[in-house]
Amino acid sequence: MKELCSKILTATDVGVRFSFPTAAMREHFKLLEGSRSLDFQVRDKYSKVWTFRLYNSKNGGHPKPVLTKGWRDFVKRMGLKVGDKVIFVVHGNQNDQLGIQVKRSIKLLSNEHWADL
Repeated sequence: MKELCSKILTATDVGVRFSFPTAAMREHFKLLEGSRSLDFQVRDKYSKVWTFRLYNSKNGGHPKPVLTKGWRDFVKRMGLKVGDKVIFVVHGNQNDQLGIQVKRSIKLLSNEHWADL
């Protein structure tokens, strides 16, 4: 298993769309020439498969990838909040199976720990 990217969620990530890290998009996703979106699937720790749409808007000529379709349903069903962490991981020999992990920060004895949701 290899971590593709991780991000601590912002208000925009939770309320509107997930701003996907550009470097991770370039590394793993190959958008077809002329295409600005790509649907892909991830599996959570419960083996539920989620389908997200990666939309690559161009803002001043620079790519600005976001997750649109399927993301808000995921947020709602998982009960995600601002400050939670989302981690995309790659499984498999050919790096073709994606997984998603979600964690929440909890403080124990003045130390921060990330607990699985």
